[in-house]
Amino acid sequence: MFMFFRRLIFHPLFVGFAALMGAAICAFYVTRGFSGDRLIAQTFYVVPIVVPFVAFLFDRAERLQRRAVIQFIVDFLVVGLAMGRVVGNVPYVSGHTIFLTYALCSSCSRVVLVTAAIVMLHTLYLKYVVWHDLVTSSSGIVLGLMAALVTWWFGRRGSHGKSRPGDLPD
Repeated sequence: MFMFFRRLIFHPLFVGFAALMGAAICAFYVTRGFSGDRLIAQTFYVVPIVVPFVAFLFDRAERLQRRAVIQFIVDFLVVGLAMGRVVGNVPYVSGHTIFLTYALCSSCSRVVLVTAAIVMLHTLYLKYVVWHDLVTSSSGIVLGLMAALVTWWFGRRGSHGKSRPGDLPD
């Protein structure tokens, strides 16, 4: 019975639906809390990242027992830094690009990979073309790659080269 629920909860359609519902809830909150230019900025920049973020949480929950402690620490640091951009003043790094790069390079979930790639393209267009922000987006990409490399390294150390990104052997 447990395996049935596990397969259902981590099925890509369920994960995609939950991720879209998370974005819908965020959009509802945004429309109630902001107006004018702030509403537009929140809707077009913040709401889309909720989809890969929720899918990322499902990906990590599915692989909970196969990940090393250091991988959880890196997950926590990356997500904390990305969210720190929202609540605090973390200079010189884009929370969107660090998280999306890390998710793209460390996830096994197709839902995460597809949604993160789409949101990354959207984010890079806004950052590079619309806002001419080369510094925070580029530093976010570099830090996201470095974090993914750390999780990859520690995932492969115990698996003799047979693991997928971010996984430890069963």
